[in-house]
Amino acid sequence: MQTIRDKGNFIFCALFSYLVATSFINQDVYAFTVRYASLIIFAVLGILALPYLAEDLKNKDTDLLCTVLTVVLSVICAVLSHSGFGAVLIPSDLALICYMSGRLRFSEKTAMYIAFAGACPVILWYSHVRWSYNFNMAGFAFMLMAFFGMLLIEMISETDLVDIKYKGFIEFMIFLTGFILSMLYHSRTAMFGMAVFAVIYLTYGFMSTCRWLYRLIFMLASIGAVLFTAVYIRLASVFGDITLLYKDIFSGRQAIWRELWRAFLQSPAAGIGSAYQLESFEIFEVHNGMFDILVVHGIPVFTLVVIMLWRTFGRMFISGKTDSGVGLHKLNQIRRIAIPAAFAMMFTSYFENFFTVPPYSVIFMSFLLIAGL
Repeated sequence: MQTIRDKGNFIFCALFSYLVATSFINQDVYAFTVRYASLIIFAVLGILALPYLAEDLKNKDTDLLCTVLTVVLSVICAVLSHSGFGAVLIPSDLALICYMSGRLRFSEKTAMYIAFAGACPVILWYSHVRWSYNFNMAGFAFMLMAFFGMLLIEMISETDLVDIKYKGFIEFMIFLTGFILSMLYHSRTAMFGMAVFAVIYLTYGFMSTCRWLYRLIFMLASIGAVLFTAVYIRLASVFGDITLLYKDIFSGRQAIWRELWRAFLQSPAAGIGSAYQLESFEIFEVHNGMFDILVVHGIPVFTLVVIMLWRTFGRMFISGKTDSGVGLHKLNQIRRIAIPAAFAMMFTSYFENFFTVPPYSVIFMSFLLIAGL
């Protein structure tokens, strides 16, 4: 087990590389990968968690307790709501991601590798790969690759590799390019995520000193995503059809969310399950990550997930020193990108379920780990 603990970063890098390579190169390979990716993530993170269990059990660790409760309650709710086994893995993977984000510790080299591996697919996407993917997913991929590119520039600046005198300008151009590409693909979810990133990036200094601002942003990113569905339904009924970027702003999600709210209120504790048959859409797709966890798995599981995410983000803000060999100023600059990137992924939950499912859940975890340098 000590070997697994020592090699934890290497194993995570292998998992990250596998998911990025099989998700962002070929659509057919991606379709095959996502079929089993949740189970693979659960198995890998479960193995990585084994060396920490004895000590955390002895210390009655809160994160471990929440993780176990999330998995157990997800199984119970799945049985009660007749969900498929795959549905259990969504909140369970998120719980393990939060738990292991507090156990694994990246070195500067590991973080640099993750940033490079996350940014380099943009070359293929810009040339031809993007055409075989859904445009919304393409925009989201460009958004994430821009974040990784900014992190990579920050990490290699003022090192023996290269001295980048204009890193701020380069990072801005990377961000701007990613935003323009997302706009050209009419990916409103990615544009929204990048806009949120920009706001949090610019206010990061205030978040470090004004804890209420961090708490507000977290609540908007988590519980706010659920409340947004109710607001969206109301706005759609008031304003009707409004077009933006050749698409209706209220493009049918209001009908899905209205139906799901009605079904959920009949079974708020156990949720409606993933086998629920939607009348307002041809497949069961919630289009909102946090709302998906609430309506499918019920209030107890949703509450545990929010608690674990709260504790995970809280750890990133209370870390004031580093023993990873990264200077404090440079570390703060890295966190200034990684933390808004993680929040941006959560905020895209307003319109999609990206950050809760593979490969994006592992990408989300990578931002958390980089922020915890």
